[in-house]
Amino acid sequence: MEKINISIGKDGAVDLQLAGFEGGKCLEVTKILETLLGNEIVERNLTSEYYTTENVKLEEKLTSS
Repeated sequence: MEKINISIGKDGAVDLQLAGFEGGKCLEVTKILETLLGNEIVERNLTSEYYTTENVKLEEKLTSS
């Protein structure tokens, strides 16, 4: 299940935390949200979920060839 948690601090800083998105899909979703919120990206931390999903797809391609 895909989830998005948006926190807005008293200083206006926005924190987005996503879960359940496959690979680069999380970046597509955040791009849309970033545009709508009009905020500049100060820091981006990718979780292990981002990298694990990408590796699994690559392994599937290699074994099916």
